[in-house]
Amino acid sequence: MPTDELAWEFAAPGQLGPAEIDFLINPRRLRGSDFLMRWAQGRWSEEIVVRAMNQTSQVGVLPYGPSTIAPEDPKALEIFFEKMDAIAGEGKRPDLLLYDRTTFEWAQHELAQRLGGVEKMAETPTSVVHDIVAKARAALEIENSLWVTEKMPGFGKPFLRYVRGRRKGRSKAPGIVPTVIVKGEDIPRLKAWETRYKIPIYVIQIFYDRGYFIKFSEILALLKSGELEMETQRYSNPDGVAATPKQIVKVPYVLCKEFGTVSGPSLAPKTFVDKNGKVMTYVTFSGGEIHLSHDVLDEWGVGSPKVGRTTG
Repeated sequence: MPTDELAWEFAAPGQLGPAEIDFLINPRRLRGSDFLMRWAQGRWSEEIVVRAMNQTSQVGVLPYGPSTIAPEDPKALEIFFEKMDAIAGEGKRPDLLLYDRTTFEWAQHELAQRLGGVEKMAETPTSVVHDIVAKARAALEIENSLWVTEKMPGFGKPFLRYVRGRRKGRSKAPGIVPTVIVKGEDIPRLKAWETRYKIPIYVIQIFYDRGYFIKFSEILALLKSGELEMETQRYSNPDGVAATPKQIVKVPYVLCKEFGTVSGPSLAPKTFVDKNGKVMTYVTFSGGEIHLSHDVLDEWGVGSPKVGRTTG
């Protein structure tokens, strides 16, 4: 989920009603490319993963990263980010924590008793809930891509090998293919969290029609071996202005495991107006369901495949 540095500035929308405008933002203080669109898409990805995992009989997941419980209302979101400053010193938190079912139910009870609800863990310093965090079997970092995997040019085609140049010997994609993406700036922060809590992190990339996952330590090993390398990607802001380029690592889907197939999501347009009066639009996902793959069942000992449905 995108949690790049933010500074929000809100004002009354004047002649435009709340149904017409979702956000009023000063673009000069909005940092992070495509932030609102990626934020909304990321929220959908997290929701569909939570529903799917929590409908299994043997595991459950709880929100841990701040993005998982952020409000949609702009003014409430501003206040929310101020509260998040209190835990910013912890660095990068994975989005979700995965537990076996018995521990999941215990954790739910403990969080309700101590904090008033499971969603409160995401806005609480880990030191306060360290015993609950420590019992997690895995931590999940959820990413989202606005692609239909089966229509990507290289999907399903065999990979080759580079035969010359600095990439000699590395895998060569047959075209544009699905990838699991991790930002370079997140790598040391995720490493630090994983080292501190000794809980394995998995990165899950959800597309419009399916998802893939890979263990974070495997990404690090692929980088160390030279099979993967960091590359520069330039994102664009909603107004078309180029943002600061970011270093990322892209893991081809053939090096990952399938998380599941997605069906039934819809795309919904949303708009917002910046401080200078410019109307900009973005797209969000809503609804749909994800059918967990047998790779997920094998990885975490989940029972029979279930379906997680979101509404919206």
